[in-house]
Amino acid sequence: MIHHASLPARDPLRVATVLAELLGGRAYRFPLLEGAYQVVSGDRDGTMIEIYPANVQIDPEAGLVQAKQPAAYHPFHLLLSLPLAASDIERIGTREGWRTDFSVAGLPGRPPAFHLYRMWIENRVLVECVPEEMIGEYRRYMQFVSLDAIPAYQIEPKKEAVERAAIATAPLGLWSTAILATAH
Repeated sequence: MIHHASLPARDPLRVATVLAELLGGRAYRFPLLEGAYQVVSGDRDGTMIEIYPANVQIDPEAGLVQAKQPAAYHPFHLLLSLPLAASDIERIGTREGWRTDFSVAGLPGRPPAFHLYRMWIENRVLVECVPEEMIGEYRRYMQFVSLDAIPAYQIEPKKEAVERAAIATAPLGLWSTAILATAH
């Protein structure tokens, strides 16, 4: 179980406030780092997201450090199930001016695995949002019994894995062309 994660933001307070709205939670200061905030969902699992200023990095030796320049994009994303309707997710994304797309996750040639919204926080960091009326699809799909029945998910012998890695690193990559195909 993932209980908390951190995200970079150019405007940490704004991002924390919007994420608190999406989660039905609250935003608080993150007292260990000036200008950072935390979003607490209030759920029984203690789900929390830390929002750091964009140029902060976590260094294994020095801890939280200020970089000279923030990264333009990040190879990180997370999926949040939200206590909101789909229309609320769309409304909030539009209000903030953040790219928000309804998408389908799945493999080519197979029925959709689940549906979600891709919200790009500050148009830089991907947060996938699933409204409560759609989370059942995700929960059913991400079970051993479902994944074990799909050959594409199985770990392959070394030779085949190397060939698949070459395909996955082709321009745009497998993720952006097959896994998440924007529905509209």
